[in-house]
Amino acid sequence: MWLPERTGQAWLTEAVAPWLCSTYLRIRVGGTGMAIAIEDVRPVLSALAMLTAAGEEAKEVTR
Repeated sequence: MWLPERTGQAWLTEAVAPWLCSTYLRIRVGGTGMAIAIEDVRPVLSALAMLTAAGEEAKEVTR
């Protein structure tokens, strides 16, 4: 997915209701936005951390 900008915003939201509601991580970059249930965020962040670490290692090897 092409991201039109290099900066964005991230925030947490939760519905106000008398029952238990999920908390969501919302991310917006330019006009593109997405929401992820907070219980699903940790595996996504872990995968992103592994990908970025692999990318940094590849840069070090090729320099």
